[in-house]
Amino acid sequence: MQVLRSLLFLLLLLSPLPAFAYDVLILQSMHEKGYEEAVRGFRKECRASSRMIVLADYADLDLVRIVREEHPKVVIAVGDRALELAQRQGDAPVLCMMALNVKPRRSVSGISMLFDPTRYLALFQSLGTERVGVLYDPGRSGLYVKKALAASKGHLRLVLREVHAPKETPAMLQSLRGKVDALWMIPDVTAVSAASTEAYFLFSQSERVPVVSFADVYLTMGAAVALTIDRFDIGRQLGEMARDLLEGREPEDGMVPPRKVLSRTNDGVVRQLKLNGLGGH
Repeated sequence: MQVLRSLLFLLLLLSPLPAFAYDVLILQSMHEKGYEEAVRGFRKECRASSRMIVLADYADLDLVRIVREEHPKVVIAVGDRALELAQRQGDAPVLCMMALNVKPRRSVSGISMLFDPTRYLALFQSLGTERVGVLYDPGRSGLYVKKALAASKGHLRLVLREVHAPKETPAMLQSLRGKVDALWMIPDVTAVSAASTEAYFLFSQSERVPVVSFADVYLTMGAAVALTIDRFDIGRQLGEMARDLLEGREPEDGMVPPRKVLSRTNDGVVRQLKLNGLGGH
């Protein structure tokens, strides 16, 4: 009898543990303050049971196996690497946020890091600018620029320059000399890279035109205005989307722009360029 009990106990020890049940698998690219702030916002709105995995903690991760064994109802991808990996599994729907450089497939919904271009266009109008220079990579930002062009008609003129490699940016900026009243720095990693950032602000100084950017880090480099995302609110926005999905309501298809805009200015540049009309943005 004792031998039988021992065998049963040993079998229990060797048997695989049943997968724990939860509704939401949060897949985060790395330990990063902005990502963590967005996740806090997500959890504020979506109180469903969840498991968190940070990819930077693993040399290799078999997400396909995890999803098939643990059956989460939705995968939340936070960051580019997380979205890229989440799209390789096809069992659970994917919602994403804080991802900029990965093109989502049709089955992926989430919150974009790109504001509706009308937010920027309203700012340029308030500044009294008529010609706005934009550098962009058609393969990355073509659809966004096309939308901006459509919205700008009758209000101001976008002066466009295509760049296909970061090294082309300085020359394309020089081609705008005397042709623009402002520069619009969009989040395009081809047009705006570490190697080319300085060229924007050298152009701004020499031509005395403001740079309007997408991140407040560029204010310290010489941008006049930055319209930036609210990471916590992006998380809340995605949390609402996840809650709807878990309750049986289909989320809006594709990527939705952030609903909240944070405006920051470089007061020194604003005074130097004698810019007006920045209040209320």
